[in-house]
Amino acid sequence: MRYNFSYPGALHIHSTYSDGSGTLPQICAAAHAAGLRWIIITDHDSLAGRPYAGWHDGVLVIVGHEITPDHNHFLALAVDQVVDPQQQPQQFINEVYARGGFGIIAHPDERVTTHFKECYRWDDWTVDGPRPRAGRPVGLEVWNLMSDWAEHLRSLNRYLHFFVPALGLSGPTAETLAWWDRLNMSGRRTFGVGGVDAHAFKQPAPWGEVEVFPYRWLFGTLTNYLLLAEPLHTDPDVATRQVYTALGEGRSYLVNRMDGAAPAITFTAQRGDEWYTMGDTAVGTPEPLLFTADVGADAYVRLIANGTVLTSGVRRLRQSIAERGVYRLEAYVGGKPWLFTNPIYVELEQP
Repeated sequence: MRYNFSYPGALHIHSTYSDGSGTLPQICAAAHAAGLRWIIITDHDSLAGRPYAGWHDGVLVIVGHEITPDHNHFLALAVDQVVDPQQQPQQFINEVYARGGFGIIAHPDERVTTHFKECYRWDDWTVDGPRPRAGRPVGLEVWNLMSDWAEHLRSLNRYLHFFVPALGLSGPTAETLAWWDRLNMSGRRTFGVGGVDAHAFKQPAPWGEVEVFPYRWLFGTLTNYLLLAEPLHTDPDVATRQVYTALGEGRSYLVNRMDGAAPAITFTAQRGDEWYTMGDTAVGTPEPLLFTADVGADAYVRLIANGTVLTSGVRRLRQSIAERGVYRLEAYVGGKPWLFTNPIYVELEQP
């Protein structure tokens, strides 16, 4: 199937219904100004924003919630009731799926407590989805922007990193990327996303109150581009299902738009008339597949095969592949992480 429509959006967003500083109309206006077409609100242990869900000025507002015990945060999507955060992680994950929802493990590799934030690390990496998993969609927040920035925050650099926030960003940790690859290689398919973790915190400064960081600015950073076969539907319930399906199937890629947008990249595998893209599984004979990538910018591009760099180049790649595995794309601008795709899976027919 061809996926000719690409829709930019953001997830992991907090409003005044938890500890964010913006109302839902204000957040939606900021998303519209940033060129987004969909956003997912995930207030802490609250679905109070659900009456606002739907289309607003060309932006689809979806409301889930973040399950927030002391550690081990989880973005719960497509559920009608708040899930009790006082359970153990495996229990609350199981409950999300029992209610017909699915979810995303949030900021798994936090390590540092600062004056700005606590450490909300995902403690037990053997807990990676519902039990039984049974092919149900599970997501991993591969890159959390505010977590990344706050992990690098120190008393001596806090003003510098406020005025030049890119200095405090290093991208996904190697451990998170390795965990993501291991999950997918083991057959526990896990889609990757970028989360802005937007709060727009109001913080005191020597010259007055500052906002760290405004929603409008955050919505111009980590962006998830969803690939759809048809345009987003005008009916908000149908459109929400389209977004959830694209996320769950891994038909998306994430980009740090601070270093350039990428609304229409190419990452495909072809064998004759067969054509595959992110989230697809290519099954067939050992006859090679031709992988093609073009990120539309002079970025350093790497094709990752089963967690290892297979080949690299500038902007474009072409690589013939005849081995089963998990293949995803990474791209870097000026040495900084910029773009990460979800994988294409290659399986071989059994003789």
